[in-house]
Amino acid sequence: MSKIISLIIRNYITFLKKLSDLSLIIFFSIFFIFCEQAKKSDIQAGNFIRINPGETMEQILFKAANVFPSPRQYAWQKMEFIAFVHFGMNTFMDREWGEGDYDISLFNPTELDARQWARVCKEAGMKMIIMTAKHHDGFCLWPSKYTTHTIQNTPYRDGKGDLARELSQACQEAGLKFGVYLSPWDRHEPTYGDSPVYNEFFRNQLTELLTNYGEIAEVWFDGACGEGPNGKRQVYDWQSYYQLIRKLQPNAVIAIMGPDVRWVGTESGYGRETEWSVLPDNNLNVDQIAASSQQQPVDGAFIPGDLTAADLGSREKLQNATSLIWYPAENDVSIRPGWFYHHQEDSRVKTPAKLVDIYDSSVGRNAVLLLNLPPDRRGLIHENDVQALKGMRHLLDETFKINFVENSSVKASNAKRGNSASYIIDQNEKNYWTTDDGVDSAWIEFHLTKEQSFDRAMLQENILVGQRIEKFRLEYWAENQWHELASATTVGYKRLLRFPIITTAKVRLVIEKSRTSPSLAAFGLFKAPPEVKFEPESGSFVDSMPVQLLCDTQNSTIYYTLDGSPVTEKSNIYSQPITLNQTTTITALAISADGKKSLPISVQYNKARYGILLKSKFDQKYAAGGTLALIDGVRDSHGFDDGRWQGYEGADLDAVIDLGKIRNLQRISTGFIQNIKSWIFMPNSVKYAVSVDGKDYTFLGEVKNDVSEKEEKPTIKSFELKIQNISARYVRVIAKNRAICPDWHPGAGSKAWIFADEIVVE
Repeated sequence: MSKIISLIIRNYITFLKKLSDLSLIIFFSIFFIFCEQAKKSDIQAGNFIRINPGETMEQILFKAANVFPSPRQYAWQKMEFIAFVHFGMNTFMDREWGEGDYDISLFNPTELDARQWARVCKEAGMKMIIMTAKHHDGFCLWPSKYTTHTIQNTPYRDGKGDLARELSQACQEAGLKFGVYLSPWDRHEPTYGDSPVYNEFFRNQLTELLTNYGEIAEVWFDGACGEGPNGKRQVYDWQSYYQLIRKLQPNAVIAIMGPDVRWVGTESGYGRETEWSVLPDNNLNVDQIAASSQQQPVDGAFIPGDLTAADLGSREKLQNATSLIWYPAENDVSIRPGWFYHHQEDSRVKTPAKLVDIYDSSVGRNAVLLLNLPPDRRGLIHENDVQALKGMRHLLDETFKINFVENSSVKASNAKRGNSASYIIDQNEKNYWTTDDGVDSAWIEFHLTKEQSFDRAMLQENILVGQRIEKFRLEYWAENQWHELASATTVGYKRLLRFPIITTAKVRLVIEKSRTSPSLAAFGLFKAPPEVKFEPESGSFVDSMPVQLLCDTQNSTIYYTLDGSPVTEKSNIYSQPITLNQTTTITALAISADGKKSLPISVQYNKARYGILLKSKFDQKYAAGGTLALIDGVRDSHGFDDGRWQGYEGADLDAVIDLGKIRNLQRISTGFIQNIKSWIFMPNSVKYAVSVDGKDYTFLGEVKNDVSEKEEKPTIKSFELKIQNISARYVRVIAKNRAICPDWHPGAGSKAWIFADEIVVE
């Protein structure tokens, strides 16, 4: 800056000698204005800025408020919702982390359709697909020249397959961006652990992906690192990876072990309540930045590290910073419990409501949502996953199709000239409201065209000028005064808020605290579609059961069917509880007075064939619907936490089945699941006895467990006893719990669980 000023002085010194006193005054006024603007442009340097020694907190906050995303970061943030697809040898070996020693000839998806992947993602509202080109097992989904551990040496497409090409082309046809995940950890490659040699190998593979498959929008690295075949631990040359990406794909963001995008810290999909995109220099070598003359100075100084703490960018975190960087969060989560496809998880796909909750808590908390959709062994995204995504899209579309602040009148306590408050609702992202310099708190009132009912709010800062808002609240007008309806801290690119339904014609947004002049590019008020609820939510019955259909939105009409057929506006209209006398599937749909449709919901209620008396108590957290859960006829469950398994902690299962009359018996069985990671073991054995009168029992036999206690993979076993020439009315089942976890188990000495599903008597 001093060089620029000196140059101006030297160039104009002769000219100044010729000016009048008035001209001198005018010149120096212009000159000092220029200097002030030059200082500001120095502050607004982009997505990185240095903090000088001795600067006050006020100066640091002003600088933090003027850090903003690079063009590639901004384009990435605007995508909001993107897809991950984990697919490879792990899919066919039913594993999450492969060792790299599998027979790759087992990889042979017979129905693979990359266009189906792209179509599903497009219809769900996603903007990009990131493919796991290589996971930790080293298996490559493209025909790499640098290893034989690739798709070209499998039966897929007779050895001519290239899934990277198929998916990149499918994305291009669908108008989606394409990204790649390339695992630095390679458990198959012999050179892994010989750091210089392997780094060259890795760069070669990275080059193949970045040069042969069109535009790459995101390159995704994780930090997994283990010993190589030589017993040595690999040292990754991150900076050389970054330089290669910038050279070959300059518009790609580098995540997660990279300088453009960071991991939010969990794999739940949920973000922080306070999420700053401007972070201190924890992961930067500032001296290297200062000495660097490269086009991307941050890349050469970025040091991957842990950024998973609850607080990353508060004032307290900034006060000792030596530099600041724009470093936004990406929230990853799988639509299933696992990242790769497992058949036993088909019934454990996240519900549409759960997915919307994750969306609100990721995209709606200043992050991008990366949702994993693992294709199955056919090579297709499974029907259950597709259905959940369609439901999610329906709920989001219904929620955000009407913005109640459109056409409202808007006024603000302060607005900078040229940045009117009305810009907040003009649907032009280039326009935004902000306050005069030095005004760091303000309010904005929205006078709606009429009274409206809403339960969602959306705010968006103009992050192209920085992230600034630290604290705000929403208020509504009722009974001649303002009432608070919601409050939060950061906004960033987008903030979504939920609250109980409010009806009013006037809303006020109060920005209580901001790092400098706050800005807003958009604001909205919305109403989620109605939701149908069943009372009871599910269950079984012996004789009959009344079921109520409820809706969370007043004046809604509920339609239903009882035969499993689709529900429409021509179906039965609900008016009173439905009495069930047989196993029935109820499908219901609610339509609100303003025409919004709920997601159709189906619930099956099962009439039990027999009665049951439980002599032991199940844990209420794992009741599976209550006493009749073990004889309700519902099976085909693969996850202990899906609500279908009944859990007993440290206790035996002791149950008596009443068949209603004396019957001839041929077979008795009881299903159990083992998941030692959750302290759930198979029973040591299951004993069966029968009785005619319910008092005197005859022992029939004992079925012992033959599943290893150390089997880590979740396992289901049916303890079956075949019998002949036995007649009885009552059947007693006793499953012996091992009581406590064994010594080798992480929970050694604690109570062990048994989880039972269905008792079948034939």
